[in-house]
Amino acid sequence: MVDVKRRALGAVLLLALAWPVAAQVEKNRAPAAVPTVHWVTPWREGMALRYATEDHDVSVGEGGRESSRTTSIETLRITEAREDGFVQEWSFADTRYQQLEGGEGQEAVMQQMMDSLADVRLEVDLDAAGNYAGLRNIDALAARMRPAMREGFLALFAAGVESAGGEGDEATTAAARAQALEFVDGMVERMTDPAILGVLLSRDVAMFNDAFDAELEVDTPYEVDVEIDNPIGGGALPARVSLLVHLGEPGSDDAVLAWTTHMDREKAAEIALRAAGTMYGIDVPEEARRQVMEDMSIIDEGRVLFRISTGVPEVFESTRTVRAAGELRIERRRMRLLDGDHDHDWSGEGAPVAAKEPSPAG
Repeated sequence: MVDVKRRALGAVLLLALAWPVAAQVEKNRAPAAVPTVHWVTPWREGMALRYATEDHDVSVGEGGRESSRTTSIETLRITEAREDGFVQEWSFADTRYQQLEGGEGQEAVMQQMMDSLADVRLEVDLDAAGNYAGLRNIDALAARMRPAMREGFLALFAAGVESAGGEGDEATTAAARAQALEFVDGMVERMTDPAILGVLLSRDVAMFNDAFDAELEVDTPYEVDVEIDNPIGGGALPARVSLLVHLGEPGSDDAVLAWTTHMDREKAAEIALRAAGTMYGIDVPEEARRQVMEDMSIIDEGRVLFRISTGVPEVFESTRTVRAAGELRIERRRMRLLDGDHDHDWSGEGAPVAAKEPSPAG
């Protein structure tokens, strides 16, 4: 019989660190003599942008290697424009989930759960600069997603039992089912708490809506120390963000902003361990706690290609690499604009690659 808590531990330490981490870029204007790119705020009421999106996740650990890919068509609409900000709606269509490696039995369950939530809309508050400020409809989203998540998690548990060789005797089976039900109910309740769910749902939205109205010197490296709020408690997470903007091909209207974010190892480990209890109700053994504290690493890398004249993001790519307790997780998010006056593409079709750890000297 599958021990649901043991199987969940690795995922907890990785998924618990899901809050947005993109840094707000300083909006200070550079001297006129220095070449700069000003990322203008693109939003206006009634504006709609359609993106093809891909989320490709890879996990490697004690249980082997798993890989999944989710594709969708996501539409961003500005439903309200005010002097102090905007309302942006995200909707989803043609969502498809593929289990590429491992995770036997997960594909059908995940697709069914996504189909049941196909009509979900995210209503997002943006500030006056067009950057992420919060989710407006989080309470409604929590109520909508709670039963779908419960059904999906229970189905995944059943699939795990089957892949592990089936059920045991009647008494063992009943005890395991009761344990799974209690664990799933507690996990769903904690994950759909508005404070937690808001962070989980807003990560991609927040990173996409992050640096509008920034002005950066061309081909000039920036390093920014930031503190990232988290909903778990235990204080903010320190991080260092490296930024670089450069122009596109000569004569084009394009610019590319690239970034790398390194989270503070010790603080990230502390928050992840706290999250294990807060979100999943798991008491992490002391040996595992020591390992987490020793090898925790979180690195975000990303780039966005945008039009200088309009500020519209045309290609967006972000990859997060998390190492914790002997587990590796790579999460890549990609978006490309579908409606434009030239083709858009992202770099390659292969699996995401883990970020390299910085050298001891750097």
